[in-house]
Amino acid sequence: MLHRSIVRLLTHAPLSLADMQAATAVSLPTLRKAVQDLIDSRWIRVVGQAEANGGRPAMLFGLDSDHYLILGVHFQLPGVRLITSDLTGQVLDETEIFSKEVPSPSDTINAIMDYVAATRVHYRERHLLGIGIATPGFIEPNTGDILMIGRVVGWQNFPVCRRLHGVLSVPVYVANDVDCMAFAEFHQTSANSGRNLAYVGFDEGVKVSLFLSGKLYKSSLGNAGLIASPLLHVNGIPDQQAVKDLLTIVGVSSRFEQQVAALSPVEQQPYMPLLAANARRRFSLILKGAIDGLPVCRALAHQVIQALAVAVANVIYVVQPDIVVIGGVLSPMPPELFTDLRVAIAAHLPRLIDNHVIIQPASFASHNSAAVGATHHFLQSYLSSITLDALQLLENER
Repeated sequence: MLHRSIVRLLTHAPLSLADMQAATAVSLPTLRKAVQDLIDSRWIRVVGQAEANGGRPAMLFGLDSDHYLILGVHFQLPGVRLITSDLTGQVLDETEIFSKEVPSPSDTINAIMDYVAATRVHYRERHLLGIGIATPGFIEPNTGDILMIGRVVGWQNFPVCRRLHGVLSVPVYVANDVDCMAFAEFHQTSANSGRNLAYVGFDEGVKVSLFLSGKLYKSSLGNAGLIASPLLHVNGIPDQQAVKDLLTIVGVSSRFEQQVAALSPVEQQPYMPLLAANARRRFSLILKGAIDGLPVCRALAHQVIQALAVAVANVIYVVQPDIVVIGGVLSPMPPELFTDLRVAIAAHLPRLIDNHVIIQPASFASHNSAAVGATHHFLQSYLSSITLDALQLLENER
């Protein structure tokens, strides 16, 4: 449908009528009518002018950021991150709940309902399109049910989309959290242009989102690309439990606490601000501490790099991607440590593959990356399931 095609095009960048006509291959009168429909229903608007080439500059159309809202949710577990965004992905509000605990599915649903209610009150003049969810674990692709999140108790066979839709009467779409981080990254950079890419997301585990010829590879369990730490052999780290810990935020945090506890009170003093932070914030501080020369931080960061290098090198061997993006909590990794990681990965690769692959840090470094990606996934899924009449009804119902 033309209207949906226009909105999809404008999710990437503002375009002129000539640009849209070239992309849609429809007549100019038909295109003008569709554009006016979308302006009237507050989906798009004029956002600027193209550079003039001697004549009158053409108007540029983009998504209307002032009318619709999308909620993004990231099940971090521990922690649930909630954001409110406009159609362009701009974050208008953000909060984190259950920051030091793993809530039950029911408690999470209730908290999301409370956030929706508060959002509707705060943004009375806007219309909530729906909710995008980023979650770890395995997802049933047809229903959006969470089949299992292996590292937490109680999150099995949970129909999260149906539950939320039933109580809130808005569409709800769910996707893997690392896939959502990749969606946010590639929306920000427009890097996904038909090449083979691998997005490495480090969070409570390591997962690789694979984009083969520009298209996300999905399994029937909705969670391809998991790295199984028991199958990794890391030189210098013979303990498999240590390897597992080094590839999770909570595991690194726990090992940090144990190592600091073994120090004398005087030696512990530089680490006290890190101990006061939650696990997610502490991970970033450990990386910074490594650059600042704190011995415990430096040793832990080195071990994380060695373990992650083995995992990434194995993926590169199997897939041989053109580009590998290192993201998740490693997105703001200090440049010195990223260089160490790249060198460690290269040490496991033959020269031919190493010369071919580009390894780079993620450009979109934000604690909201998965939630923002969930809103992008929501919008694309929403546009694939509705008609123009539904777009107009949204406006008429207000």
